[in-house]
Amino acid sequence: MSVPAAFVGEDTPHVLGLRVADVPLEVVTNEIAVQSALADYYAPWTAPVASPAARVRLIQGRFEARGPFTDLVRGDGKRVKEAVQDVAGGRLILKRATGVVMGLWPGHAFAVGDLRGNLNQAINLVNACYAKSVLGRGHVLLHAAGVSREGRAVVLAGQPGAGKSSAALHLVDAGFRFLSNDRVLARTVGGRVEVLGYPKQPRVNPGTLLGHPRLSALLAPAERAELEAMDAAARWDLERKRDVDLDAIYGAGTVALEAEMRALVLLRWRRDGVGLRVDRLAPEAALARLEIYRKDLGAFDLDRTAGAPVTDFELDGYRALVGAVPVLEVSGRVDFRALVGAVAALLAG
Repeated sequence: MSVPAAFVGEDTPHVLGLRVADVPLEVVTNEIAVQSALADYYAPWTAPVASPAARVRLIQGRFEARGPFTDLVRGDGKRVKEAVQDVAGGRLILKRATGVVMGLWPGHAFAVGDLRGNLNQAINLVNACYAKSVLGRGHVLLHAAGVSREGRAVVLAGQPGAGKSSAALHLVDAGFRFLSNDRVLARTVGGRVEVLGYPKQPRVNPGTLLGHPRLSALLAPAERAELEAMDAAARWDLERKRDVDLDAIYGAGTVALEAEMRALVLLRWRRDGVGLRVDRLAPEAALARLEIYRKDLGAFDLDRTAGAPVTDFELDGYRALVGAVPVLEVSGRVDFRALVGAVAALLAG
């Protein structure tokens, strides 16, 4: 199954070329507003592309996909976000909340729906194609944020709600460069670990913005007053995400997607913890905590079924990673200022 050519717009389809960490991508859309918004979003990575690793068609319109879709039930018990249908050579993905339909085949993908109103889903599809190309080079995917200084990176992992995004933004406030918000691609080569970030702006909640002097300016006065009046625990748990353009706030070059990984930090602290403790884990102990930092592309990876366990190849990649860099476990009470000092010390050598 493929999208009829008429959906793309036979007159003058709008084309955007991207080169992200040496991965060439081509985005074609029938909607100038979508192309313009993506050109702004991906501004640091726009470039002419001759032979893309993947072509992504983004169609503002409607497409009625036939056949049964199977809901993907999330392990955290939250609502179903998407359903899938495997088709000849590829896969269809239906986003339940928005009705956007996506299709994936090796080397190309499409999304059809209200993409003007759901631009983030178009971005996620483009980024999934980028990540799939990088995974084909032998990288593994980490559920983590990351920052760097002079090309040396620290990657921050933790269970949802651990404060990865907030920690990364505190580090950016302290002068670090931003590698990635929630996904990091890593590959061990010759005893070194090279890491790549996602070309995605951090999506953060209002409580995170309130805790950063420069980012708090993004809050309207009424919203700031609402947040300041809230209980600290309720403010931490509040879900109202928005994108933050770090290059616009901190200056061009704040986002740097390529670095050498020098440490993996597992955030296992708690808001009600006591003190702050940093322990170095032996490689096997770090591997035993794999569920904290391992991630896969889920339905967006045609080479695996949804919910499939880690493969031997992936496990070898994670084992090589934790054997090549220190893995530190942070426990005790959430303390972003202390974490900034610890990360600075890690990258000082």
